[in-house]
Amino acid sequence: MINVELSNIWSCVSLPQLLGAEKDLFDAHLHLCNHQPIGNDYLGWLALPDAITAKTIHAVRSSADEIRASGDTLVVIGAGGAYLGAKAGTALLGRQDRMQRGTRLLFTGDNFSAGSWLTLCDQLSGCDFSLLLISADGADMAPAVASRALRWMMERRYGPEAKTRIYVSALPDSPMAVMAKEEGYTLLSMPQQLGGAYSALTSAALVPLAVAGLDPLTVFEGAAEAYRAYDLRAFENPVWMYAGARHVLSSEARRSSELLGTFDPAFSAFGDWWQQSVWLHTCQQGAGLIPIHAELPAALGALDRAVASGQYPVFETLLRAPLPVGQKVNVEMDWKDYDGLGYLSGRTLADVEQASFEGMLQTHAAADVPVVVLETGPMDAAQLGELFYFFELANAISACAAGVDPFEPQNRQPSRAYTEQLLGKPDDAES
Repeated sequence: MINVELSNIWSCVSLPQLLGAEKDLFDAHLHLCNHQPIGNDYLGWLALPDAITAKTIHAVRSSADEIRASGDTLVVIGAGGAYLGAKAGTALLGRQDRMQRGTRLLFTGDNFSAGSWLTLCDQLSGCDFSLLLISADGADMAPAVASRALRWMMERRYGPEAKTRIYVSALPDSPMAVMAKEEGYTLLSMPQQLGGAYSALTSAALVPLAVAGLDPLTVFEGAAEAYRAYDLRAFENPVWMYAGARHVLSSEARRSSELLGTFDPAFSAFGDWWQQSVWLHTCQQGAGLIPIHAELPAALGALDRAVASGQYPVFETLLRAPLPVGQKVNVEMDWKDYDGLGYLSGRTLADVEQASFEGMLQTHAAADVPVVVLETGPMDAAQLGELFYFFELANAISACAAGVDPFEPQNRQPSRAYTEQLLGKPDDAES
């Protein structure tokens, strides 16, 4: 279970204020469990990890086996929660680039950069590759543009065989699903319940993880255990502690931004997933905390300079995971000690990180910056499933407690609307 430490928020809010948020949190959690927050049918992912079927696991494993057998590279096209979840999961578990040991994963479709496209073409030169297209309804423009280009490339290279190398993860009644059925691509359906397609815990995210060598069932088991453990409606629930701290720091301490600080570059893609998840699901109608992700200690100097003024309405959430057992690295000795760090000789990088972390806590607490500390267990497939579920549930509870629907349907994607406005609308939009 993820540990939540709140001892560094009491300079800005009080324990009675946190306990006073109990009714808001209880009502929000109850709405989620009843599938009726803000009056809408809701949240297919809430019990999804506990209700996953053998058919889904089999489809994920079979697709991964086929991809590995057919070539050395999988190109993942997408944008949004499932795509970013796949990217984050493979990065966190250290398996994003496995060209020398197995199937390489390449992620694209989240930009319109010609340079990025040319780089991808170079990476695919001489490779046998498959394609996974992640798009709930096909409305995301950047993945659609990338999909057109890559499907054309595959048809040129493989001919009729191309259809056996293309996998589509989409809602079953979407244009993407229609395309998959008509063209003979493998279709991996997303959950139809509202919220399900946004989750990182779907087949869309698990296929790349399975291709990278992870057991999808283990990821689901970690999320399912989290579903049962975090169903408690009381402050003994770590999700409640985190969501409650966010709620009171926003409403009582007038903090408008949340900075998620991570201490390992492997968490960079996870920070992107978290940031988009908070923007999409909690920032509406003036509610919600503006999410900022920072890699520490790289950003620490600039961050210290900003918080020292006491003028920025921000609080910090520091996310830490322990090193795997046996992975200790010592600080090397330098006899001339040019940098003045001779006192670190014999210490490990973990010692240095811990001292930097504790010094940051003391400095920021003295500057009245509230700090929430989240500590996970060693990062493995089960812990990854729990981590995704923890933040998805916390984001949903935070949104509902603030009175907004975290999964309010959106009719069209902004990039599509902007491009149609400037480059020409479809005929049916002009009438």
